[in-house]
Amino acid sequence: MTLTPSYDILRKDAAALVWVQAMDNLELAKLRIRELAARSEGEYVIFDQRTRHIVDRFTTPATV
Repeated sequence: MTLTPSYDILRKDAAALVWVQAMDNLELAKLRIRELAARSEGEYVIFDQRTRHIVDRFTTPATV
């Protein structure tokens, strides 16, 4: 049996949310958005495909 990823990681750009990656575990998805944010500023969200809700978000601090 293959496990289908349940959580989408999305990055917010000026016009929309852009799909980045799918994960099957919420805790791993949270770690992944922090890794992505360390490399590229912006806002990232985790979308639960089952409930159709954003379950977490992470925004990098603005650099001066």
